[in-house]
Amino acid sequence: MTTFFAASPHADAAPQLPPAQPAPWMPLGPLTELWAAFGKEATSRQALLAASAAFAALADEREALHNLNWPAPIWPQSALSRSAAADPASFSLFVTQEAIIDALSRAAIHWFEAARALVEQAGQPLMSERDEQSASPELELETLIGYTLSQRVRVWAIAHSLLSEQMQRLFPAHGPGGEAQ
Repeated sequence: MTTFFAASPHADAAPQLPPAQPAPWMPLGPLTELWAAFGKEATSRQALLAASAAFAALADEREALHNLNWPAPIWPQSALSRSAAADPASFSLFVTQEAIIDALSRAAIHWFEAARALVEQAGQPLMSERDEQSASPELELETLIGYTLSQRVRVWAIAHSLLSEQMQRLFPAHGPGGEAQ
Protein backbone atom coordinates (compact mmCIF):
# COMPACT_ATOMS: atom_id res chain seq x y z
CA MET A 1 0.00 0.00 0.00
CA THR A 2 1.32 3.42 -0.91
CA THR A 3 0.56 6.33 1.37
CA PHE A 4 0.95 9.89 0.21
CA PHE A 5 1.45 12.09 3.23
CA ALA A 6 0.55 15.20 1.26
CA ALA A 7 -2.98 13.84 1.08
CA SER A 8 -3.08 13.34 4.84
CA PRO A 9 -5.86 15.35 6.47
CA HIS A 10 -3.55 16.03 9.43
CA ALA A 11 -0.30 17.81 8.67
CA ASP A 12 1.19 16.61 11.95
CA ALA A 13 0.58 13.00 10.85
CA ALA A 14 3.09 13.37 8.01
CA PRO A 15 6.34 11.45 8.39
CA GLN A 16 9.45 13.33 9.35
CA LEU A 17 11.76 14.03 6.43
CA PRO A 18 15.45 13.62 7.19
CA PRO A 19 17.68 16.53 6.25
CA ALA A 20 19.29 16.05 2.84
CA GLN A 21 22.89 14.93 3.14
CA PRO A 22 25.40 15.97 0.50
CA ALA A 23 25.75 13.32 -2.19
CA PRO A 24 29.10 11.49 -2.01
CA TRP A 25 30.09 11.92 -5.65
CA MET A 26 33.74 11.15 -6.34
CA PRO A 27 36.10 11.22 -9.31
CA LEU A 28 35.76 7.99 -11.26
CA GLY A 29 39.19 8.07 -12.89
CA PRO A 30 41.02 6.27 -10.04
CA LEU A 31 38.32 3.58 -9.93
CA THR A 32 38.61 3.11 -13.67
CA GLU A 33 42.37 2.73 -13.37
CA LEU A 34 42.02 0.20 -10.53
CA TRP A 35 39.61 -1.96 -12.51
CA ALA A 36 41.70 -1.64 -15.68
CA ALA A 37 44.71 -2.98 -13.76
CA PHE A 38 42.61 -5.80 -12.31
CA GLY A 39 41.11 -6.64 -15.71
CA LYS A 40 44.52 -6.63 -17.36
CA GLU A 41 45.66 -9.37 -14.96
CA ALA A 42 42.38 -11.29 -14.99
CA THR A 43 42.79 -14.88 -16.11
CA SER A 44 39.58 -16.48 -14.87
CA ARG A 45 35.98 -16.21 -15.92
CA GLN A 46 34.98 -14.78 -12.51
CA ALA A 47 37.69 -12.13 -12.58
CA LEU A 48 36.63 -11.04 -16.06
CA LEU A 49 32.98 -10.96 -14.96
CA ALA A 50 33.95 -8.80 -11.98
CA ALA A 51 35.86 -6.38 -14.20
CA SER A 52 33.01 -6.29 -16.69
CA ALA A 53 30.42 -5.56 -13.97
CA ALA A 54 32.67 -2.87 -12.47
CA PHE A 55 33.01 -1.15 -15.84
CA ALA A 56 29.23 -1.35 -16.31
CA ALA A 57 28.82 0.29 -12.88
CA LEU A 58 31.29 3.01 -13.83
CA ALA A 59 29.45 3.60 -17.11
CA ASP A 60 26.14 3.98 -15.27
CA GLU A 61 27.72 6.37 -12.76
CA ARG A 62 29.12 8.45 -15.60
CA GLU A 63 25.64 8.53 -17.17
CA ALA A 64 24.18 9.70 -13.85
CA LEU A 65 26.82 12.40 -13.52
CA HIS A 66 26.24 13.49 -17.12
CA ASN A 67 22.47 13.72 -16.49
CA LEU A 68 23.14 15.70 -13.32
CA ASN A 69 25.39 18.22 -15.04
CA TRP A 70 23.99 18.43 -18.57
CA PRO A 71 21.89 20.38 -18.62
CA ALA A 72 22.44 21.29 -15.00
CA PRO A 73 18.95 21.63 -13.56
CA ILE A 74 18.37 24.51 -11.21
CA TRP A 75 15.38 24.46 -8.93
CA PRO A 76 13.27 27.53 -9.74
CA GLN A 77 12.82 30.16 -7.03
CA SER A 78 9.11 29.26 -6.93
CA ALA A 79 10.06 25.83 -5.58
CA LEU A 80 11.60 27.44 -2.54
CA SER A 81 8.42 29.23 -1.54
CA ARG A 82 5.77 26.60 -2.27
CA SER A 83 5.38 22.93 -2.90
CA ALA A 84 7.08 21.77 -6.09
CA ALA A 85 4.19 19.34 -6.57
CA ALA A 86 2.00 22.36 -7.39
CA ASP A 87 4.57 23.95 -9.72
CA PRO A 88 4.86 22.25 -13.16
CA ALA A 89 8.36 23.65 -13.83
CA SER A 90 9.66 22.33 -10.53
CA PHE A 91 7.94 19.01 -10.98
CA SER A 92 9.59 18.55 -14.39
CA LEU A 93 12.98 18.86 -12.66
CA PHE A 94 11.83 16.22 -10.21
CA VAL A 95 11.11 13.91 -13.14
CA THR A 96 14.51 14.72 -14.68
CA GLN A 97 16.22 13.52 -11.49
CA GLU A 98 14.60 10.12 -11.97
CA ALA A 99 16.99 9.40 -14.85
CA ILE A 100 19.89 10.05 -12.49
CA ILE A 101 18.42 7.83 -9.77
CA ASP A 102 17.72 5.09 -12.33
CA ALA A 103 21.34 5.14 -13.56
CA LEU A 104 22.59 5.02 -9.96
CA SER A 105 20.31 2.05 -9.23
CA ARG A 106 21.80 0.19 -12.18
CA ALA A 107 25.30 1.09 -11.00
CA ALA A 108 24.56 -0.30 -7.53
CA ILE A 109 23.38 -3.57 -9.07
CA HIS A 110 26.56 -3.79 -11.15
CA TRP A 111 28.74 -3.12 -8.10
CA PHE A 112 27.01 -6.02 -6.36
CA GLU A 113 27.55 -8.26 -9.40
CA ALA A 114 31.25 -7.34 -9.38
CA ALA A 115 31.54 -8.17 -5.68
CA ARG A 116 29.72 -11.46 -6.16
CA ALA A 117 32.07 -12.46 -8.99
CA LEU A 118 35.04 -11.54 -6.80
CA VAL A 119 33.68 -13.71 -3.99
CA GLU A 120 33.37 -16.59 -6.47
CA GLN A 121 36.91 -15.87 -7.67
CA ALA A 122 38.20 -15.92 -4.08
CA GLY A 123 36.69 -19.39 -3.64
CA GLN A 124 38.58 -20.79 -6.65
CA PRO A 125 41.98 -22.43 -6.14
CA LEU A 126 44.94 -20.93 -7.98
CA MET A 127 45.52 -22.84 -11.21
CA SER A 128 49.30 -22.67 -11.39
CA GLU A 129 52.48 -21.27 -9.94
CA ARG A 130 52.25 -18.53 -12.58
CA ASP A 131 48.89 -17.40 -11.09
CA GLU A 132 50.51 -17.17 -7.65
CA GLN A 133 53.33 -15.00 -9.00
CA SER A 134 51.01 -12.68 -10.92
CA ALA A 135 48.75 -12.02 -7.94
CA SER A 136 49.17 -8.34 -7.13
CA PRO A 137 49.12 -7.44 -3.42
CA GLU A 138 47.42 -4.11 -4.19
CA LEU A 139 44.59 -5.99 -5.87
CA GLU A 140 44.08 -8.53 -3.08
CA LEU A 141 40.61 -10.02 -3.56
CA GLU A 142 39.33 -9.56 -0.02
CA THR A 143 40.28 -5.89 -0.04
CA LEU A 144 38.82 -5.45 -3.51
CA ILE A 145 35.55 -7.12 -2.45
CA GLY A 146 35.21 -4.73 0.48
CA TYR A 147 36.07 -1.75 -1.70
CA THR A 148 33.58 -2.84 -4.36
CA LEU A 149 30.79 -3.20 -1.80
CA SER A 150 31.68 0.24 -0.40
CA GLN A 151 31.19 1.66 -3.91
CA ARG A 152 27.71 0.13 -3.89
CA VAL A 153 26.96 1.84 -0.56
CA ARG A 154 28.32 5.14 -1.91
CA VAL A 155 26.11 4.95 -5.01
CA TRP A 156 23.02 4.19 -2.90
CA ALA A 157 23.95 7.15 -0.64
CA ILE A 158 23.95 9.43 -3.69
CA ALA A 159 20.54 8.09 -4.76
CA HIS A 160 19.23 8.54 -1.20
CA SER A 161 20.50 12.11 -1.15
CA LEU A 162 18.68 12.86 -4.42
CA LEU A 163 15.48 11.23 -3.14
CA SER A 164 15.66 13.28 0.08
CA GLU A 165 16.16 16.44 -1.96
CA GLN A 166 13.12 15.55 -4.06
CA MET A 167 10.96 15.05 -0.98
CA GLN A 168 12.09 18.34 0.54
CA ARG A 169 11.37 20.15 -2.72
CA LEU A 170 7.99 18.51 -3.18
CA PHE A 171 6.87 18.96 0.41
CA PRO A 172 8.75 21.90 1.93
CA ALA A 173 6.18 22.31 4.69
CA HIS A 174 7.25 18.94 6.07
CA GLY A 175 10.92 19.80 6.49
CA PRO A 176 13.42 18.26 8.88
CA GLY A 177 11.17 19.02 11.87
CA GLY A 178 8.38 17.03 10.27
CA GLU A 179 5.73 19.65 11.06
CA ALA A 180 3.82 21.83 8.70
CA GLN A 181 5.18 25.35 8.81
